[in-house]
Amino acid sequence: MSLRSDERHSMSVHATDGIVQSGRRILSILVTMVRTRLGLLAVELMEEKSRIWLMLVLTALSLIFASMALLMLSLLVIVAFWDDNRLLAIGGLLVFYIVAAGASLLVLRHKAKIGSPLFSHTLDELSKDTDELEDAFEDAEVDFDVETRRRRA
Repeated sequence: MSLRSDERHSMSVHATDGIVQSGRRILSILVTMVRTRLGLLAVELMEEKSRIWLMLVLTALSLIFASMALLMLSLLVIVAFWDDNRLLAIGGLLVFYIVAAGASLLVLRHKAKIGSPLFSHTLDELSKDTDELEDAFEDAEVDFDVETRRRRA
């Protein structure tokens, strides 16, 4: 059974059209996936930006109020011990402030090393996409060899 040249040309054109359409569909799916993931990335970036600004403002306010409270507490302790042991009261407060500052710096350093889970949702989604694409390629037995298909028919 031999094929005429116009039938061969017709089969190769159809095979090429199928491959081109499949490639276009895959490209369309990939572009849609990238667009979705970039949208998710943009949302996470805006949320992280808002969170950081809020934390900065709250930190500044907390520092101002804590400083004022410590100043007033220090004055109260010094005035209370003015007649008896004012130098001991001042020295005790100094040691307390040094220890508190050291503990705060240790906690701050620990938190800075841990970091925040920035873009974790985007990375999770990209990981899921990669797994699904790998599964799809493993499950699909795609035969791109036109000659082999022609021999089977």
